[in-house]
Amino acid sequence: MLKEILVQSVKKPVTNLFPAVRLPKSITGFLGDVANGKATITPPVAEPKAFRGKIVYDRAACNGCGLCLKVCPAHAIEQVVYPPVKISVTDAEGNVSEKTKTEKRIRIYVASCIFCGQCIDICSKDALSMSNEFLLATEDRFAESQIVE
Repeated sequence: MLKEILVQSVKKPVTNLFPAVRLPKSITGFLGDVANGKATITPPVAEPKAFRGKIVYDRAACNGCGLCLKVCPAHAIEQVVYPPVKISVTDAEGNVSEKTKTEKRIRIYVASCIFCGQCIDICSKDALSMSNEFLLATEDRFAESQIVE
């Protein structure tokens, strides 16, 4: 046992010195500095190929079909229906008419998401994708960074 203690005391650690070589006074403050570009994670952590990070939502591409809601096993996605808006439509003959348009979009709660990717697979409009962002920890599960709209 003494031999093992001596070997381990001079051996280089296998683990990544995360998030910094020296322990910062506040981890939350340090990660805030990383987000603002004032500090870097040492050593930089490379994401593996096909990494499933925070979901990115392309609102313009979404048609509000709701298929992603049905396949989400964590129920992290909800549909948001905005109040109807009257829009003016001009036909080929130049006649102007008013129609009512209801906009349906989704809201994703990142704190509830299990990053399975089923919503991305089912989306026919490619409105959902995954980014390489992985620093998602926060004290408030309803913070602006934890809700994708």
